[in-house]
Amino acid sequence: GVNCSGGQIHDDGVGENGYGWNASAGDPSAFCMKFIPTVYPYRFTKFCVGLTRNGAVPNWTFKIVMWKSVNGAPGPIMDSTTVTATAVPTWPTITFFDFVLPPTWAQVTATDSVFIGMSYNPITMVSFFVASDESPATPLWPGYCTTAAGPWTTIISNATFAHDYSVPNYLSLPTEWVKNTLYNVKAKVQNFGTSAETNVPIKFFVNGVLTGTPINKSLAAGGVDSVSFPWTPLTAGAYTLKIASALTTDEYKGNDTATTNITVNASALQTFFCDPFTTAGNWTLTTNGGTVPWALATSFATPNIYTLPSTAVPPALACDVDAAGSGNSSNAVATLTTSINCTGKTGVYLTFDHDWYALSTTDIAKTEMSTDGGATWTELASWNTSHRSATETIQMPAAENKAAVKIRFTAIQPSWDWWWIVDNVCLKGYLMTDIGNSGTLPTDYSLSQNYPNPFNPVTQINYSVKTNGFVTLKVYDLLGKEVSTLVNEVKNPGYYTVDFNAAALSSGVYFYRIDVNGFSNIKRMMLIK
Repeated sequence: GVNCSGGQIHDDGVGENGYGWNASAGDPSAFCMKFIPTVYPYRFTKFCVGLTRNGAVPNWTFKIVMWKSVNGAPGPIMDSTTVTATAVPTWPTITFFDFVLPPTWAQVTATDSVFIGMSYNPITMVSFFVASDESPATPLWPGYCTTAAGPWTTIISNATFAHDYSVPNYLSLPTEWVKNTLYNVKAKVQNFGTSAETNVPIKFFVNGVLTGTPINKSLAAGGVDSVSFPWTPLTAGAYTLKIASALTTDEYKGNDTATTNITVNASALQTFFCDPFTTAGNWTLTTNGGTVPWALATSFATPNIYTLPSTAVPPALACDVDAAGSGNSSNAVATLTTSINCTGKTGVYLTFDHDWYALSTTDIAKTEMSTDGGATWTELASWNTSHRSATETIQMPAAENKAAVKIRFTAIQPSWDWWWIVDNVCLKGYLMTDIGNSGTLPTDYSLSQNYPNPFNPVTQINYSVKTNGFVTLKVYDLLGKEVSTLVNEVKNPGYYTVDFNAAALSSGVYFYRIDVNGFSNIKRMMLIK
């Protein structure tokens, strides 16, 4: 509803009615509503619902559940989590509750709808109600309910309009966006109205600016199709993409536009280091006063049954106190022996598969990072409860552009406990472009010849800055007219690379000029299409 923070809105925020189960419905009974992701793959991160009550008990404990859509109705459960709404108001007052879903909540990967709602025990949680919007002015997505005995029954039907032309969601968007790469941005188009529509313009917007040529689509009532817009992001950064229908007679605008926020990277994702642990040779293993060290585990089934993600394959690195039969790991450490050079790298993050099986809160699994070759360490993450069959992704902004990055894993199991086993330890990220290298600093100013040259339509220009200064780097045509400004800001000392995309220019000779702290240089380049 409109009283919830962000997300998909499916009512006007006013509850004309409420739905609840009598105790005779049995445990569990449920309500749900159909949801269509705006882009695939998709993971729901929050659930918001309006609640009210007639009973004396103010707190309502229930499960948030996502069901797979099967033939347009709720099917098997995909995921669930238990929550409690505190201080639920009495009817007719309604309060909207936002519940944050676990980060492990199931991802929707197929181009399909799902059903999200709640199941609860009406025997113990009695006289609670889900607020419902029954205003005829608000188109509603189908809602279903079921008792413990079943079956699912429709309780809300879609409002219908003669003219309702929709772009409900994106289709097959890339998982990674890289500048100067051509993409086909594809979305679903659907006529929810009862009238056929002819030549309805579908438009593509990038950061609010109409991009490309609109595509006209004709659809019969209930018809479904798709549109695809070519787009090449020319610079790295954040973008908002929108594909919208522009039917002038549309009676419901709430489903006209599919929107997604993306981040375009300067380069493709890089792997700077990755160890699948065929050996333990990349790591220095120490017990530090304990009796059980880290060691290579050649099997996931003996002496204990380790539970890791499917991407993990034996061998892996384990600190298994239980397998030792006795003893302890008071501070067993696995340290990356050789530093990883992250100079010129950005968006650096650590990822690994693991199974951390703990018995008590005195058992601690700790992951740390050093950016000075191991002289000092910073904690990245730690767990004092079991964390099983998990793949971690941990951002490491402090490692960006550092020449001596190390990782270490510390297992603290002070008694005869269980284990920590890790696999596929990798450092990943992106190459910097247009960012100074904090390694060896230049001793002079320079402007290099672009490469490639001739080019079509993208070329790279390298330059160096000796001391802090305001840098301008501009491109001119043969008549001296400025056609592009590539740099116009203060730069620190360093080496820089900037991309020039001449897709909008005609073939010919162009010049580029740098000015910084009294230094000026001009070079010639050739665009051939």
